[in-house]
Amino acid sequence: MSQEIKSMFSRIAHHYDKMNRIMSLGIDTLWRKRAAKESMLDRDTLQVLDIATGTGDLAIEVCKEAEKEGKDVHVHALDFNEDMLKLAKKKLKKMSIRNVEVISGDALKTGFKERSFDVITSGFALRNFDDLGTFIMETKRVLKPGGKIVLLDVARPETKLLKFFQLYYFKIIPALGARYYNEDAYTYLVSSIWKFDKERLMKIVKDAGFRDPKITNLTLGAAFVLTATKPNVKRKSN
Repeated sequence: MSQEIKSMFSRIAHHYDKMNRIMSLGIDTLWRKRAAKESMLDRDTLQVLDIATGTGDLAIEVCKEAEKEGKDVHVHALDFNEDMLKLAKKKLKKMSIRNVEVISGDALKTGFKERSFDVITSGFALRNFDDLGTFIMETKRVLKPGGKIVLLDVARPETKLLKFFQLYYFKIIPALGARYYNEDAYTYLVSSIWKFDKERLMKIVKDAGFRDPKITNLTLGAAFVLTATKPNVKRKSN
């Protein structure tokens, strides 16, 4: 992500969660729950990397789902914005969640060793990455064989509700941003939603060599979860 995007998120950090509720009509919490459920592999212990964690909401949902399913999980919550991470740390402390480690880092070059994680998650960040191809290859590098990516984001809905979303995103959201928050930031966020091409993302994931890539549309296509699995290492024949 560019320095400009980093500065923008710093400006809106303290009302980011509230605006997420507004921009999604409050449904973003359900979307995260779905992504968290997708992240539960058939393993008793999970090492999870949540990239571009923001204020930590998806990392928290992963922990909640793991507890519900009786799994031992440790989440590394990574973001390049210190203002967001400060809020994530406060939230985790308030909720007494101790199995999330908050880390400052770059989504395109995480610095972790190869084959470090069972699952990689990311919520509402894909539209902001400078290079989706580099991001996907980085997730593949740090995933263990058989590991899974779970990528949650919003995109232009392809439904009969398209006109409603056009009105809501391009009229109401910028107006609210201008009155109460930061007009430029929310104009950018709305524009990025409309421009994002999830089919291009699917192609990037396929070209990177992931198995079983799948896009699941949520709430009539207003959001989606992309899942895919890193192939297991092939054994050499004698």
